[in-house]
Formats: sequence, structure tokens, C-alpha cells
Amino acid sequence: MNLANQLTMLRMGLALAMFLALMQKSVASHWAAFALFLAAIVTDWVDGYVARRTGTVSAFGKVADPIADKILVLGALIGLMRTQELAIPPWGVFLIIARELLIGGVRVLAGVNGKVLAADAWGKWKMGIQSVSVLLMLAILVFLESFPSPPAWVLRLPYHLTVLCVAAAWSSAFSYFRQSRKMLEKSWS
Repeated sequence: MNLANQLTMLRMGLALAMFLALMQKSVASHWAAFALFLAAIVTDWVDGYVARRTGTVSAFGKVADPIADKILVLGALIGLMRTQELAIPPWGVFLIIARELLIGGVRVLAGVNGKVLAADAWGKWKMGIQSVSVLLMLAILVFLESFPSPPAWVLRLPYHLTVLCVAAAWSSAFSYFRQSRKMLEKSWS
């Protein structure tokens, strides 16, 4: 397994550790979740850089990298939903999960047709937007635990960040559906 793929697998482990830290009800655990999420998004950038720089882009990496991204972002959102003060809308998390399942289905269909559907520019933008948004939500969680009476706008921010994540997810989904339209139409016949 090449270094880029090892970093992708490390990100999956970091995502699991981050989720477990979020499930704890302590400030130290939430700081750890923030640090683990930050480390995971750094590995996302580094593994892509390493794969391109060393010419080790692989079919495994094209499939595993987006899966690691989904585990990371969805794990964080699900964990953050436990904190009622953040007011993360469940419908937003549902729409993001639905998008990921639909695009996963498109990727499987592409695989059946002998193609690997790698992340496109929209997918990379989506991950960037979601990573920054979730990192901000984690920072707000830690902030709330340190300063119990935050300004009202801080409490409203996670809702708006979730809406931004949903918009990015579905904008990206429409891009994938558009580029996969012929394949989808062929599969329906």
C-alpha cells in the first residue's frame, strides 16, 4: 500500500477516534475531537498531494478517499447533533447523508461499467466547504464549554453552516448526475 493510501486509511482511523471523542461529555474530549478533525483534514490534503507528486494515484485511492471524507464529515455532524445548543438541523444532516448514498450508488454503477468515478472539482469544493464548516462547529462547541453565555450569533452559526454544507453537497451531486447522465440513462434501459 502506497503512502497516499496509508494516509487515507489513517484518516478513517482519525475519523473514528474523533467520533468517539465527540461522544464523551468532557471539554478535554471535545478539544481532542477538534484536534483529530483538524489532523484528518490535513491528511486529506496531504494524501492527494503525495499521490499526485509521486505518481501513485490509484483506483483504491479514488474510491477510499471519498469514503474517508464521508466518514469524517458525517461522523462529526452526527456527533455534534447531540449538543442541543448547537441547533444543527437533523433535516440538514439527513439531506447530506442522502446525497452521499446517492452518489455512492452512482459510483457503484460506474464501477459495474468498468469506470472509477473520482472526485471532480465540485466534489473537492464540497469537501473543503464541509471541512471548514464542521471545524468551525467543533470550535463553537469548545467555545460554548469555555464561555457558557456566548453571543446569540454564535449559537445561530452552526445552523447556517449546516445549510451551507447541504447546499455544497447538493450542488456537487447535480454535477455528478450531469456528468453521469448517459451512464445512468443506459443503466435504466
